[in-house]
Amino acid sequence: MNQTLDRKIAPNSYPVQDFSVLKPSILELDNSSKVFTLKNSSQPIIHFTLSIKGGKLVEKSLGSASLTSKMLGEGLKGMDSAQIHQKLESFGAIISVSSDTDSFTINGHCLTRYFREVVVMVKRYLTESDFSENEFQHILQVMIQQKKLSEEKTSFIATKLFRENFYGTSHPYGQSLSSEELLDYDINVVEDYYKQNILYAPFDLFIAGDIGDREIDIIKEVLGTIKFNRSSAIIEYPPFVNKIATSNSKIYESKDDAVQTSIRIGCPTFSLPNDDLEAFAVMNETLGGYFGSRLMKNIREEKGLSYGIHSSFRNEINQGYFLIASDVKKDLKDLAIEEIYKEINILGDQLVSEDELTTVKNYMTGSFVMSINSNLSLLEITKSLYKKGLSFDYYDSYVSRIQSVSSEDIKNMVNKYLEGDLLEIAVG
Repeated sequence: MNQTLDRKIAPNSYPVQDFSVLKPSILELDNSSKVFTLKNSSQPIIHFTLSIKGGKLVEKSLGSASLTSKMLGEGLKGMDSAQIHQKLESFGAIISVSSDTDSFTINGHCLTRYFREVVVMVKRYLTESDFSENEFQHILQVMIQQKKLSEEKTSFIATKLFRENFYGTSHPYGQSLSSEELLDYDINVVEDYYKQNILYAPFDLFIAGDIGDREIDIIKEVLGTIKFNRSSAIIEYPPFVNKIATSNSKIYESKDDAVQTSIRIGCPTFSLPNDDLEAFAVMNETLGGYFGSRLMKNIREEKGLSYGIHSSFRNEINQGYFLIASDVKKDLKDLAIEEIYKEINILGDQLVSEDELTTVKNYMTGSFVMSINSNLSLLEITKSLYKKGLSFDYYDSYVSRIQSVSSEDIKNMVNKYLEGDLLEIAVG
């Protein structure tokens, strides 16, 4: 008998319970590098991230970490860029390089049967990179054009101004390289960064997927025999000074040709680990963290001021920040800012209803479950926990900790962190 689905009736839902997330096995190589291994042989694929301390914080020339990451893998001794990519394609492999505020990483995916060949290539990235002037000029010109395009966007300018005024322009996190400054860049800057911070530098390796004894032996043989000629970088995190309390906290930059205004509103929060983490996360989600949040309902759905608005928070090693970001109709920016503060004040004055709180917490726990559906996501979780100094069993009780957050906790988070002057940037 055919049954018609009544789409007006929501399907049954069930509460998520705590569950154990796969933990890494930890191996120390002969050269003292640590390998964090997540074994899951459901598919013949291996994912990995090799991380070197440093990144932006060890730059002697602003932008050198980012430019070096784009150059790494574009030339090896005896191989040019085309030959490198052709060889990787023959292995069914991808290797990418990136830099962050305090780390430099080589990421990769490959079929298990080609793991040795790919690991050998990674070793060559670390020890035999060669920088061609032609490749450098090509990449530099691409970066300059991309930067010029970004510098015309109100969203880019607003985010740049936020970081400059939040951290200060003398702080590495508050600095950025302009397209004009890139014009004077020389390949020697990239070569120097590579020699001083990548070549024979200690690393941590995070690896997930179809890993057995053979793959562990390959890691030991190929990467474990690299002899380091320097100790692991000692990262000095510059002290954070709250610039909001000592300077103008409301900045508006006019841009005549702009059709919208980009808004960035934020404040300092906390570093990790911190007991406020879960309560703050639920508060953030309620205010602007997901599509059903209060800011989305007000600014987008009810007022039609923007296509979207989002709040988020990031925890750097020594300082975190909270940020609300939106691009709104240019002539309605004042109303949008007024409504943002109104929603913050309501959340700090009135308790969230149990129905709304339940919806938010169920969304968060459900999203978490959906986010760990692959070896790659488990790899990212492991890497993030290690970097933030959180225990590898952190997520084993994550669901119950989120579910234990109360309406009073949310109110307290608003009053503790979002009360008083916030840094307000508007560009457009």
